[in-house]
Amino acid sequence: MGVILTENSTTALWVKLVQNAGESCQQPLDVELESYLVFMLMRHQGDIGLADTVIAPRYLQGMQAQGQSGIQQLQTVADQCLLYSGLFPQHASRRLVKARYYVDLGRSAYMLVAERVKSISAVLYENLSRQFVDLMDILQALRFSANTAELDSLLLIDYCRECDSQYARRLLQERYGNALLTLPDKHKN
Repeated sequence: MGVILTENSTTALWVKLVQNAGESCQQPLDVELESYLVFMLMRHQGDIGLADTVIAPRYLQGMQAQGQSGIQQLQTVADQCLLYSGLFPQHASRRLVKARYYVDLGRSAYMLVAERVKSISAVLYENLSRQFVDLMDILQALRFSANTAELDSLLLIDYCRECDSQYARRLLQERYGNALLTLPDKHKN
């Protein structure tokens, strides 16, 4: 059973949820990334059309758009990729793409934002790109703490091998010991 959290504000509740998820997957975030993740979750919590969004055309539009419009489109694409891979990991298989698809696309979009912004924010977007899998792991741990269905073992193997997800690796170890982790790693081929 999940933990019941009571906080004075929606923001405080999201902060607590993200912190607990970070602790459960042993990946605490620095304040800047934690804040970004919290506010991203708040921005998209009522986004009922998220599941129907086709990402690739929006990514291309963001790449072609100039100025603030392109930056916003790319940031939205990256955020949606993070939400798909973290909170809705089965979405990739329903769309007949590999788990890594949203990870790669999200990382790329955050890096393009970092290249386009001419401020200190560039460092934030570079860190979002570099730590995308850590953020995804935290969202998956948050999802798991909400008592949703466990992630399918094959999906966990994909996240572990294709994306180097430490959370997926830990879940697989808890389920099967080290037996599955002796599979050849794709990075060593």
